[in-house]
Amino acid sequence: MAQGQGMSFSSLDPKELEKKVRTATTKTPFIYSQAWNSTVQIGNPATYHVWVRNPDPVAYHPVYATIYFGLGNILTLGEGWIGRDKRWPEFSSDRTFMGPFSSHRLTFGFHVPEVPLGTYNGNTVVWRGMWHDTGTSLDRGGFDIKVLPAVPMSSPTPMSSE
Repeated sequence: MAQGQGMSFSSLDPKELEKKVRTATTKTPFIYSQAWNSTVQIGNPATYHVWVRNPDPVAYHPVYATIYFGLGNILTLGEGWIGRDKRWPEFSSDRTFMGPFSSHRLTFGFHVPEVPLGTYNGNTVVWRGMWHDTGTSLDRGGFDIKVLPAVPMSSPTPMSSE
């Protein structure tokens, strides 16, 4: 579906999915696929979707996904957040209730800022918040956006006086 809409798409293959479900990470919800606009012109809207699965027989609440841009995918969570590219938006999904054995799609919409042309790395952190203590990072993912020049609006063609 995502590729049919001109979006990039990634998901765990069957072996990765089996490994994810059979290892210690099964105690938390995890990212199993994502889709995004991979080429966008400056100033235009972009969309990012992340699908999260709770493989456990217990619920998790509140669960959030936060996106930001920078090299967070190769750094620790704290280093990635501190070094984020502040020219880009960073924001979280709505508070989500992840029931037992449930899946959710979380969607983010934003406009591409005026930045130099090139490819920018996006990061997703799925985490569980705590009302009276420190939350827990559950999973991380990455995506990229190639920024293209804005297309100038054309001026109306003057009418001929013939």
